Amino acid sequence: MNSSTIRRAALTAGALALAAMLAACSGRGTTASTDSSSSSKAKSFSRIAIVTPATEADHGWNQVGLKDAAAAAKSLGVKLDKYPNVGYDDPQTVIEQAAKKPGVGFVIAHASGFGDAAAKAQADTKVPVLVTDYPDKQVTGAVGVITFSAEQVGYLAGIAAAKTTKSDKLGVAISADDVNWYSMAGGFYEGAKSVNPSIAVDVAYISASGYDDSAGGKKIVQQLIAKGDDVIFGMGDGATEGYVSAVNDADAAGGSVKYIADIGDVSDLVSKPDELLTSALWSFTGTYEQAVKDIKSGDFAKKPYNLDLANGGLLLQDTAQLTPAIKSAVATATDGIKSGSIKVDQAQSKAQLDAILAK
Repeated sequence: MNSSTIRRAALTAGALALAAMLAACSGRGTTASTDSSSSSKAKSFSRIAIVTPATEADHGWNQVGLKDAAAAAKSLGVKLDKYPNVGYDDPQTVIEQAAKKPGVGFVIAHASGFGDAAAKAQADTKVPVLVTDYPDKQVTGAVGVITFSAEQVGYLAGIAAAKTTKSDKLGVAISADDVNWYSMAGGFYEGAKSVNPSIAVDVAYISASGYDDSAGGKKIVQQLIAKGDDVIFGMGDGATEGYVSAVNDADAAGGSVKYIADIGDVSDLVSKPDELLTSALWSFTGTYEQAVKDIKSGDFAKKPYNLDLANGGLLLQDTAQLTPAIKSAVATATDGIKSGSIKVDQAQSKAQLDAILAK
């Protein structure tokens, strides 16, 4: 099984319940654990490290994590050690290796599937680590967790799609059983419906773990295009290549299909620049910087580090295809989400997404 197919496994029922509780209680900001018995090895350090399951070639999760870690390190004036493509066979050994390198005071374990391994490595080395998705793995002062309000940027993407489509039919391609994919898809649907309540949104799935299934991705996007969907929102990692290939083929055949990517930049994959409408970007740079500052001040992992529109962790990629009208509508919606006047539902399972799609 390819490493990314298990990179961000769906949340367990218990973890989902906890995540929902955290969101309801304090905007996903409640401390899940107050055990600070494992403290930082040193609050003054010259190096940080990032460990990823795959490489930047996925045009998504790994690409952005590695790029943003480099940007954070430069901003903070520290060196960055990269450990890409480690897979899942023995991430604890690699995380410990990264933590034990002289001068390292912080390790980013960039995969929710690294959570247990990262916690064990932290307990052994006493170097703070940062994992993703599971708030119940947080340990104050030791193990930090990144969470996501992915529905917010999905909502903005839905607005852009609804204002671009000529057929009033949109398609969503989902690669795997992933809580963030469900969240973004639900937000996309609600954003599109806010522009045109009668717009149609089709959703297609590759499989439960098809993150890197390029062939499967191409097949389901071809099916969406055959239905008349002329704007496709693809969520996939490695499957993205298949999504974009289908859009490229449609364009070559005389069609006019726009693509919206997720997490990273796919500009180098499209055959023509105007095929890429935008991307629902995730930015980790500010979170990495804040985590390092918190380690040095003694405030690390007192609450989850959430990516959202308000802190710049989520945003739409600016392209020439985003017209002034689209940008204006997106800006208005962004302000509404930040102020709370626009509430976007957060689907954390396929059942919850289905309920949103049935509205």
